Amino acid sequence: MKSKHYYWLIVCSVWALSNVVDGEDYLIGLGSYDMTGPASNVNMMGYANMGQDTSGVHFRLRARAFIVADGVQGPRLAFVNLDAGMASQLVTINVLEKLKSRQ
Repeated sequence: MKSKHYYWLIVCSVWALSNVVDGEDYLIGLGSYDMTGPASNVNMMGYANMGQDTSGVHFRLRARAFIVADGVQGPRLAFVNLDAGMASQLVTINVLEKLKSRQ
């Protein structure tokens, strides 16, 4: 699976980044969540015959998050990757609104 290779590439990159600056403390967080939708009876949005629905899960869809913080009170960088080919701008807008409400 290609997604596992990307996952480990990012993990190794973050680990390497944390060791670049001597004497600095970085906090690193990783997370993964199964975001697989319904297993059957989902319309395929034009990728098959219009009347054809799905039946089963070929592989699970995941959301992965990588967070690097400069110490406990310092700035943070979050990178989130979704196994989703057609996420709308509405998803991005809603995520940003929820993040702003937490400040």
